[in-house]
Amino acid sequence: MGLSTLPADAAETDPLWARSQAPLKSLMLSPIARPTEFKPREWQIALSVNPASIFATDRNPKEPDVPVTFELDYYTVEYRVDLRFNPTERWQLSGSYAHRTTDDAHLDQLTLSFHKLFGLGQNGRDQVPKHRYLISLPQQGVTLTDFGGETFAHQFELAASFQAYRYFRHQLAVTVSAQYNDQRYLEREGDDLDLGLQLDYSYEWQDHRLNALMAYTHTGAKALLGTPTKQELGHFGVGYRYRITPRHFLFTEYLFSQGALKALGPLADPVHEVNLGYRYQRGELALDFVMMENALNADNSADIAFNFRLSYRFDAD
Repeated sequence: MGLSTLPADAAETDPLWARSQAPLKSLMLSPIARPTEFKPREWQIALSVNPASIFATDRNPKEPDVPVTFELDYYTVEYRVDLRFNPTERWQLSGSYAHRTTDDAHLDQLTLSFHKLFGLGQNGRDQVPKHRYLISLPQQGVTLTDFGGETFAHQFELAASFQAYRYFRHQLAVTVSAQYNDQRYLEREGDDLDLGLQLDYSYEWQDHRLNALMAYTHTGAKALLGTPTKQELGHFGVGYRYRITPRHFLFTEYLFSQGALKALGPLADPVHEVNLGYRYQRGELALDFVMMENALNADNSADIAFNFRLSYRFDAD
């Protein structure tokens, strides 16, 4: 499909617009899969809500007396507004504002039931009270409790994407981005600005679409949770979209990121996340629902998270 023939309801060309909800990655610039084709002179505004359940610890349930280095158990909810504009068929400019809070998402029982249904380990979650708000770092002498409703951060992101290559069904776009982190409840040592560079590739054939991303980010944060960060991080992702009907789409996506910390056991390990999504598209309006689940490393990403996103496209003319 050529750029000049894109339909007005081209939201189907977008990958899942779902950001990592891992406890550390969500506090810095985290790349997302981006579109590789742009309809000239088109605007889009989107509102999204991301509730997530965080449970991460190096506690061994079989050895409860062994000291732990960290224990995180709380909810986060991200409220985000996105705005983007395509000045030409080759360029896209975008910006977003996110308000990250610790509002009560009521996800503990759902997480327990989901893990039980699919035979996944509970990782000790079934041995502690539900709906806790706890950040415990014994080695740093830090214990935070009862912080529900606090603001973790205000985040402002700007990005510019350029379609660098297109041939037949293949497309490649380059994006540079910057995010300012106005961090509140949790201390962030160092600079508040993060920078990113990424490549997005897509291939479409009939009702199928493949996309992949490779990204590099530099975070200005020198320490989070009182622990030194890895300031240079690599990211990789691959996704697939299937068009069921002109209005209904299914998505699956895998995202990989290097661990954000230099220490704290599993929090220094890579983040693996699997996203399953559905999009309903009617004209210029699109509604996305995404379920996000950790993989491989249960103690370095959200136990479970969701993304509800409503977007609307309109032409400048």
